[in-house]
Amino acid sequence: MRIAVIDLGTNTFNLLIADVFPKEIITVHKTRIPSKIGKDGISKNIISETSFQRGIEAMIQYQQTIESFKVEKTIAFATSAIRDAENGKSFVKLVKKTTGITVNVIDGNEEAELIYNGVKHAVNLPEKPVLIVDIGGGSTEFIIATKSNLLWKQSYKLGVSRLKELFNHSDPLTSENINELETYFSKELFSLFTEIEYYNIDMLVGSSGSFDTFADMIFAENNTIVE
Repeated sequence: MRIAVIDLGTNTFNLLIADVFPKEIITVHKTRIPSKIGKDGISKNIISETSFQRGIEAMIQYQQTIESFKVEKTIAFATSAIRDAENGKSFVKLVKKTTGITVNVIDGNEEAELIYNGVKHAVNLPEKPVLIVDIGGGSTEFIIATKSNLLWKQSYKLGVSRLKELFNHSDPLTSENINELETYFSKELFSLFTEIEYYNIDMLVGSSGSFDTFADMIFAENNTIVE
């Protein structure tokens, strides 16, 4: 069966089309659109008018792509920016009206669990507990897990776009900006630090695009090509 999966994130809408067989999944097409649906509104729990329209246009484009690839089933998930927005339900309704695509708005715990399942299939996790981190635009998910068990999970409203609008810091960050953020994180992530100590975590697994950027920076600094 040919399936399309759409991830409606705060900064990016991702589309993956794949042929799914009993023992194999073959990627047919994947792309992303920088919809930035959280821009100019996420800190106020609203999708701004411009971002709203930009998101609808992205979904219309994806529907056209899905039809061209003769997809049999489409699954769409919306995360932080849409689930927290006062007009998030209106956005979901308009997507359905204009494209026929049903968008499932998932909560932070379900998002964290899906992240764990994805990482588990992509990475050979050890039996010793590790910390999985997914940095998003509206929220960041932290999962403590082993190869076979999800031990603890929590979604925090600490996405990059949300923090950028909340603090409106300079670029680059000043020492004062960094101190302010560290103080904020120490308070907001107190429960996470408690769990990290309890499970004696010494390994972090990054699963978002931010970590791809970190890896590229490290490889570039060491004059190494990453594929």
